[in-house]
Amino acid sequence: MRTFGWLLQFLALVIVGSALLVGLFYDALRTEVGLLAIGSLMFLAGRRLNRR
Repeated sequence: MRTFGWLLQFLALVIVGSALLVGLFYDALRTEVGLLAIGSLMFLAGRRLNRR
């Protein structure tokens, strides 16, 4: 389970990074906020799996 938690956290950081680029280059605020929300939820889920 720990490896899956790390994988979730890594993918969440990739999603957050890409969300910032989408917001910067395409000026799509709604898409950026949606991706940031998904990334943060994935990161928190991965963190919770790592703490168990």
